[in-house]
This record gives sequence, structure tokens and C-alpha cells, in this order.
Amino acid sequence: MTQTGHDRVLYAQSFLTDRDLRLLDWLYDHQVLSTAQIAAALFNRYPPAQERTLRLYRLRLVERFRSPHLPGPGWYHILDRTGVEVIAALRGDAVPRVADMTAQRRRIATSPNLPHLLGVNQFFIDLIAYARRQPAAALLRWWSERQCAAPLRFGMVSMYRVRADGHGIYEEGDRRVGFFLEHDRGTESVPVLVEKAQRYEQLVTEGGPAWPVLFSLPDRGRERLLHEALGRQPRAIPIATMARDRLRPDVSVADAVWLPTGASGAPEPPRRLIDLGGLGDPADDAALMRLDRRPFRP
Repeated sequence: MTQTGHDRVLYAQSFLTDRDLRLLDWLYDHQVLSTAQIAAALFNRYPPAQERTLRLYRLRLVERFRSPHLPGPGWYHILDRTGVEVIAALRGDAVPRVADMTAQRRRIATSPNLPHLLGVNQFFIDLIAYARRQPAAALLRWWSERQCAAPLRFGMVSMYRVRADGHGIYEEGDRRVGFFLEHDRGTESVPVLVEKAQRYEQLVTEGGPAWPVLFSLPDRGRERLLHEALGRQPRAIPIATMARDRLRPDVSVADAVWLPTGASGAPEPPRRLIDLGGLGDPADDAALMRLDRRPFRP
């Protein structure tokens, strides 16, 4: 531990690696990750991730917890006070009050929305893990629901109509796809999902990007119901679905698991994520500079 009078942020920074900073940065934006998710995204094996997160816990950079409502015996990690202060200093953000940071940690750990948040984060972790194995692939952007909803995040287009669970830009070779993610746990009716799709269409009519909206669904039965409800009429924005019960341990969300909606005639074969980029607006640098108030840097 630090000696009395020493700056705990400067002390902790002396032990941090680039990989540690990436993890803290993710937790700052995306709130919570399991040890298994951290291992998949940043390490080759589970034990080194376990050892490193324990080190960060002892430095008070992360806090950890278990929950009887979450699967598996492992730990779930959120930023502790020092971790918040480290990332806030790097970004130039104001540091929340200690009481507010404590309340935030407790809200995350006890939230009934926690399984949904972990499911959203798992989607992006899967893409990052896939890109670790494929040198030509990269997840260039990973934004949370809160980041998507920030004012002027997409230029002058207001996102008040939609509450995307996440937004990403994924690249393979010289191809790129921008997308919005809707992670469904089967707790909402299918008409509610259709209404969400319609809100994205309204966003496009107001000048928003016509990037694919990806519905990650729990099973093939619910996927079939959503396709039937959306029908086959042309839409202003591409919509594709994935049934998570179709995923095997050796299959990634980057693979051919996506079914575009609105197809006519015989069912189309599933498409790879990168192939969905051809269905909507480009996610090239020029388009992103027009929409993103901040400079786009892959």
C-alpha cells in the first residue's frame, strides 16, 4: 500500500501496463466485465487474467464481486476509486465524489439489468477475441449505450428516438462495417422489437447513418418470430438477426451467423458480419468525420 501522503494514483500508475490501461478504459465506459471476458479479450489463458485482475484489485484499481444471479464461479470486475481517478486523469474528466463512486459501484453490482449489460459486453468481447486470432480483423470502435446517447455523438443527429445497446465499427482487411446492437434476452414482446426497428428508420429519415441494426436474439424460435413480424417490405435501414443458440464454442459473432430481414423467395444463407457492410451506408473515414464530432482515428 502507499505510504501516508503519497498520491495513490501516481503510485498505482507505476505498476500499470498498456494492457492494464486498456482494461481500465473499458471498465470506465462499459462498467463491468467478468474474468472470463477479460481473459478472452486480453490474455491467451484464464489463469494469467485471474492473476492480473487480483493484482489490480490489491492496488484498489478494480473492485470485484460475485452474484448468485450470474452464471459461473468467477469474479466480476468494476472500477474502484483509484481506477476511476486514473482514467479520469488521462481523459481530463472531472473526478466524481467518493460517495458517488461508491454508490455507482453498488448500483452496477446489484442492478437487475446486470445480465443484459454483460450480454452486450460479451458481443464486443467476442469480436475483440476473434480479431486477436485474425490479424486482418479489428474492432475499431466500441461504444456503450451511454456513449451513443451523448449529445452530438453522431454530429447534429439526435439519438433520442433510439436507445442502442451499443455501437461498433468492425474491419476486416480493406472492408468495414458500422452497426448498432440490440441485445435481446427474450424479456420484451416481439412488437416491442419491431417498434425499436422502426425508430432506427426514423433516425435515418432525420439524417442518421443507415448502418445495419443487429438483433442478437436468445434462440432461433424468437428469431423466426421477429422475421415474420418485420415482414418482407423494403426498409430504410438494414436489419440482421443472430440466434445465440446457433453459436458454438468455435463460432464467433464475426462468422456467418447473421440473417438479413426482408429477404424474398427462398431463405438466404447466413452472412458474415463484415458482409453486412454492403447493405447499408459506408463506415469509411469520410462518413465518420461527417457524423462524429470527435476526430476518427482507427
